[in-house]
Amino acid sequence: MSKIEYDVYVAIPKAEVHMLNYILEAEDNFLNVRHIDPASGLLKIIVIDDQLEDLLKLLNSLKDELHLKVVRYEPNRGIL
Repeated sequence: MSKIEYDVYVAIPKAEVHMLNYILEAEDNFLNVRHIDPASGLLKIIVIDDQLEDLLKLLNSLKDELHLKVVRYEPNRGIL
């Protein structure tokens, strides 16, 4: 089991967050949708490193429909 978490920051219109959340939560134990950072306006998603590539592919497939963009991702200091 992986021990590294990644924070994935996504630019997405607030009106589309609910739909993205609905789609992402359909996969049990895949990731954790956290919150929209008030300062940056970016949605923060936490995922373990074993699932990072799958999440990025999924977000890429939804980018046009939900008008989203992955801004960055970086290791989180948290440990599972």
